[in-house]
Amino acid sequence: MSLREDVNKIYLNCLETLDPSKVVGQAMNNLDSNTFDRIFPIAFGKAALSMMSGCLDVIPSKKIHKKPIVVTLESENKINHNIDLYFSSHPTPNLQSIKGAEKVIEYLQDSGERDLVLFLISGGGSSLLSKPSSKISLNDKIAMTELLLASGCSINEINTVRKHVSLIKGGKLAEYSFPSTVKSFIISDVVNDDISAIASGPTSPDDSTYRDALNIIKKYDLMHLLPEKILNNIKHGISGKINETPTKKDKVFSKVENTIICSNKIFREHLAKIATEQGYEPIFLNQDFVGEARYEAAELSKIFLEKIQDSMNKKIAIISGGETVVKLIGDGKGGRNQEFALSFLSEIQNTSINNDWLLLSVGTDGIDGPTDAAGGLIDNETIRNYHESGIDIFDYLNNNDSYTFLNNMNSIYKTGATGTNVADIQIILIK
Repeated sequence: MSLREDVNKIYLNCLETLDPSKVVGQAMNNLDSNTFDRIFPIAFGKAALSMMSGCLDVIPSKKIHKKPIVVTLESENKINHNIDLYFSSHPTPNLQSIKGAEKVIEYLQDSGERDLVLFLISGGGSSLLSKPSSKISLNDKIAMTELLLASGCSINEINTVRKHVSLIKGGKLAEYSFPSTVKSFIISDVVNDDISAIASGPTSPDDSTYRDALNIIKKYDLMHLLPEKILNNIKHGISGKINETPTKKDKVFSKVENTIICSNKIFREHLAKIATEQGYEPIFLNQDFVGEARYEAAELSKIFLEKIQDSMNKKIAIISGGETVVKLIGDGKGGRNQEFALSFLSEIQNTSINNDWLLLSVGTDGIDGPTDAAGGLIDNETIRNYHESGIDIFDYLNNNDSYTFLNNMNSIYKTGATGTNVADIQIILIK
């Protein structure tokens, strides 16, 4: 079996094992629905449809209040339950994002002290469920999001700004739910599993402030680029004209429980287990790759070159993860995982390696940037195709055109939308 076949088997088996419907079902085994008069299930994020399916397979239908709400990306996934479904947009919101949020707020108004509000939250929720502050338009929110994404901000920084121009993020959905009991089951796409950052923490206390949001905007030189109403909203918050997001001292959180049921770390642990079953010796990297993709790829290439020296007569699987960023300087096509893979190739392209080896960098949601790829795959075949092509790899890197390069080298990795999202994974196999 080739390394491409091996990595495909390892990765896809892990996706199947950690399917959101399965992990939600397992997480809800200890939930005593008889404690509550009614249950209000709400799911949003890239894994929302599958999470809701797993939830509704478990809880008694007689307890469910009206139709549960799901807000997610459009997909071919099906659900065998009657739900109120909204297909919205990512990484920037659209009208359906706002309609979904308004429906959630309306739904929560029916909940009371003896009820359970059940939130099923996954990555992408910041965009998929969106309700800007009253004086901020959808176009303002889109422009802000695009600027933040292109700036090189980390996801935590982006979400800090998002929380301070929103009516639902930063713990505000918990406020709408009070005095009901709130349980949030969360699939984390944030590498440090900071619950206040996942989908911008709609049911989590928030320690960040309007001042923090403004400092991030200044840090990335966006003051003169952001829409005026975004800046005014943040300045009004700093001056006290708008309340800060709720903190753990607020009484609304006395009845809130947030639980992470899957994450990048959990995914990596399962990858290591499956790789072992396939005869590989796993090397689990504890560091997270969260910086700029091209520099993080250079760091991983150094680790790869060190480990390959010790791999004689061994099958090794180096497993890492994180969520890198791309600073856009060109107008090419790609995503952070494809840029990571291309940058890795640029580092080792002239190194003599006798072993059979492979790198896969992949987004677990199956969507890498505005492309139909999940990520990129680099191996000896890629290097051979590259050297035969006579093109300059740095022309593509400097134009952020990783998709075109990798596609020409037969090194694009596609899975389609997976229905989950636990950030990014890198797998290096060495024979």
